Amino acid sequence: MKCETQIRGNHAVISVSGRLDAAWAEHFHGAVQEAIRDGHHHVRIDASELIYLSSAGIRSLLRIHRELAAVKGSFGISRASALVTDALRLSGLEQLLQPDTASLDDIARQATSTGPVTTELGVPGICFESHSLVPQGQIVVRSGGGWKPWQPVNAGDVVEIGFSRQVFGLGIGAAGRDVNDATARYGEFVAAAGCLAWLPGDGSNTPDYLEQKERFVPRLHAIQALTGEGSFSHLLRFRPGEKGAFLTLSDLFLQVFQATRSDAAAMIVLAEVEGLVGASLLRSPGMIKPSDRPGDFPEMRNWMAFCGERVCRQTQALVVAFASRDPAHSAAPYLMSLPSQPEIRAHAHAVVLPFRPLPQGVLEIEPSMRAVFNENEPHSIYHLIEDNRPVIGLGQSAFIRGACWCAPMQLSTEPLS
Repeated sequence: MKCETQIRGNHAVISVSGRLDAAWAEHFHGAVQEAIRDGHHHVRIDASELIYLSSAGIRSLLRIHRELAAVKGSFGISRASALVTDALRLSGLEQLLQPDTASLDDIARQATSTGPVTTELGVPGICFESHSLVPQGQIVVRSGGGWKPWQPVNAGDVVEIGFSRQVFGLGIGAAGRDVNDATARYGEFVAAAGCLAWLPGDGSNTPDYLEQKERFVPRLHAIQALTGEGSFSHLLRFRPGEKGAFLTLSDLFLQVFQATRSDAAAMIVLAEVEGLVGASLLRSPGMIKPSDRPGDFPEMRNWMAFCGERVCRQTQALVVAFASRDPAHSAAPYLMSLPSQPEIRAHAHAVVLPFRPLPQGVLEIEPSMRAVFNENEPHSIYHLIEDNRPVIGLGQSAFIRGACWCAPMQLSTEPLS
């Protein structure tokens, strides 16, 4: 089988020749996925040279149709032979067949979207769309949990937090019936729009998660936490303007500062990953004894895992981050300087999930989160760091395309509960 892709207008036209059967279904799906990853959500299959279609091939077509429908895209098959046409009609999928009266060029021209104007905002090769959501939107940030690395955890260090759909955040904690139940499982967590995911520090290396349903609100015992609540002022959409371009985490922070006209901002990001650089707890801080020295080398290796390479390419990440370039900002003590740009202080955690394309245009945050977690389970969770060691350093986490909800932030003096 051969698959050749041409971009016509805002459509990806994929010409398929040969047999679409069990042996080639994944190859075909991969070719279409590559076009979708490049941001083309309107796909047409030129089936003029497709000589055979099996049930495995039909399942692949249906899978692509569902994926594109979920992001408000479109999918169709044109110039199908009688054999392919009959197979689709007998399978109840005749809606995928496009009329042959219109050429693929005509379809592409008619469907070309004028869309929002995209511009490069100081990041070579990256195009941004900035959408105003709530002009005076602001995020109120609260801190909680009294644990200081790498000291033993005391009872007074723990705070229980409820993460309703209005509250997002990050930190170190664990879900459980009480503090004693959580002690052995503290690890990194991320919460957004009623979805809470954490990496238990019990050696399982398997993230767990909770979602808000009806009256059920996810709750967690935290020893460190930053939470945000309020209205996002802007949605930034970004994508590569040229092949191979990507957006580093620090460049994203700078664009957020510019869009929000603020030197301190909170954000939630959904993005395709170019590469993540991060760390995660191997053992719960709740298990630290007075005689332990988990912050010293080499004992730290027993408590923390660091990426040995850039990881999770071509997955999707949900990132919660708080960032500031104002050293006097009230939230600055809870953030850490980036080694390459010490004027920027930030704290960011990422949940890694299977790749799922995002609809184009303005997105609502709650439906977007539900779609991400729907029938998907987190792969891993990282505290994002920067490795700027000369020559061997891994650099920063970076992203290919995505959406970023953001707003200026202000630290509240009210206790977190």
